[in-house]
Amino acid sequence: MTIYGNEPNLQLIRTMAEHDRLPHAALIYGERGRGRKTIARYFAMTALCREANKPCGNCPSCRKILQDTAEVHPHPDFIWVEHSGKKQGFSVETVRGICKDAIVAPNDGERKVYLFADCDSMDIRAQNTLLKLTEEPPPHVLLLFTAEHRNVFLATMLSRMMPLAVRPCTPEDCRRALTEDHGIAQGDAERAAAACAGNIGRALAWLQDPELQEMTASVGEATNALADRRLYDLLRILARYEKDRFKASEVLRLLDLQVRDAALLKYEGTEPAGCDRESAQRLSGTLSAGRSRKLHEAVQSAYEALQANVSVKLVLASLGGSLLL
Repeated sequence: MTIYGNEPNLQLIRTMAEHDRLPHAALIYGERGRGRKTIARYFAMTALCREANKPCGNCPSCRKILQDTAEVHPHPDFIWVEHSGKKQGFSVETVRGICKDAIVAPNDGERKVYLFADCDSMDIRAQNTLLKLTEEPPPHVLLLFTAEHRNVFLATMLSRMMPLAVRPCTPEDCRRALTEDHGIAQGDAERAAAACAGNIGRALAWLQDPELQEMTASVGEATNALADRRLYDLLRILARYEKDRFKASEVLRLLDLQVRDAALLKYEGTEPAGCDRESAQRLSGTLSAGRSRKLHEAVQSAYEALQANVSVKLVLASLGGSLLL
């Protein structure tokens, strides 16, 4: 199991296991595609490993988890909790079932590991139902959660979890993962790594999705239009997405990353997170601290309006004007 960019997190997990100090609950959080569930598998493999040097990668327990996929989970004590409910979070009924099952002893070893993956839609009722188990689980239980943001959880839940922030990998590591682990051609890997700022999961999705490729190209165009203060071109680019709320939201999310990159390239020179470094570099030459803040606030306000079901066409038209004031 190769995990890029997160060696400090992996070392922490190994050290805790070595000293028999693994927590009873942990939250692995960060941007989608950065390897949250891969780190959760590593955490589970470490907790369930039967050898002294954990995780050994060779014992029956480790081998079963190494065979684990999104569809097949061969280890009986590594339990992926199924999504349920209207928003595909975790229903109260599902959580109650886990609370009952947690009392049952493990099948193969000394622990049972429950993974609640992608918890961004876990509602308050489900969290409250899970609170007692998270606070006082049986000694053999380890609860793992993954989410994009910590603030999707109640403070009472967060206080009972060990947080692990997923770290980004470098574009070079992303290219290496795509070519060596996934057999992607070098040229395609370089384009995907650049468009997805080193996010391996997002790069794999980008390579398979022409629409996502088209959206990232549009965001680069929009960033150049912002840099040159070309209002008509900016409105024309945004208008491509006025009939699709999901795509419009994704374009705004990527555009906000471009604004963030432009500000950081101007003032700090850090590694970009957006989808087009060249256009972000051009925009950085036009920014003041005040303008970068206003651009971010305008894009963020438009994004929130889309989530609140305001007309997509109205939001994008209004945003175009706000960005070039």
